[in-house]
Amino acid sequence: MGPMRIGVLDVGNTRTKRALWDGRRLRPLSGKGDRWIGARVGKGAVPRGTLLLGRDFPPLVRNRAQQPGTVGADRLAQASAAWARAKGPCVVVSMGTAITIDAVNGKGEFIGGLIAPGLRLMARALHEHTALLPEVTPVRARSPLGRHTREAIKAGIWFAAEGLLHAALARHTGRVFGTGGDAPLFRDLFDLLVPDLALEGTALSYMKHSSPSSH
Repeated sequence: MGPMRIGVLDVGNTRTKRALWDGRRLRPLSGKGDRWIGARVGKGAVPRGTLLLGRDFPPLVRNRAQQPGTVGADRLAQASAAWARAKGPCVVVSMGTAITIDAVNGKGEFIGGLIAPGLRLMARALHEHTALLPEVTPVRARSPLGRHTREAIKAGIWFAAEGLLHAALARHTGRVFGTGGDAPLFRDLFDLLVPDLALEGTALSYMKHSSPSSH
């Protein structure tokens, strides 16, 4: 009998990512998993019997938030993967539906972070809550002076996000990890860009929890 195929899920607000954990690294998932584990914050379906981070097994990092139960499993999964890679203080910038910036101290403790609207959420909000502003696709802006309305909106979204990242990261120490669909746009601000950080952290947390030495 071959090794167990562990399918890993990252159930987000807008999509679900899947991968296979081979015991050391993530691989593309083909076929069915023998066991499913996941980090879930969205409403997407999961296979029956899926073990969930935070409910069925703990993250690698210790959750020191004032209200631990309110911290999304994806944030704890990402923080766990970053901590496993950095082996010291680190910061995770996740850029998807929301922008989250989370910090882990030198003791491997999740100590909190911030949550802000993501680029597309900012674009949608401007369009839906104004009478005349069009919805735009966020892109890198070269200048804060847009020469027409669409260009001005794109500049506003870009520099709002860039300013947020610069201001927040200036207040933290340690390696900075970027993840999420929009993270490549700001890759120069990160020490390392890891697209599947939540999947990796979920798998590492499960492996630590299920290993004989952890019991």
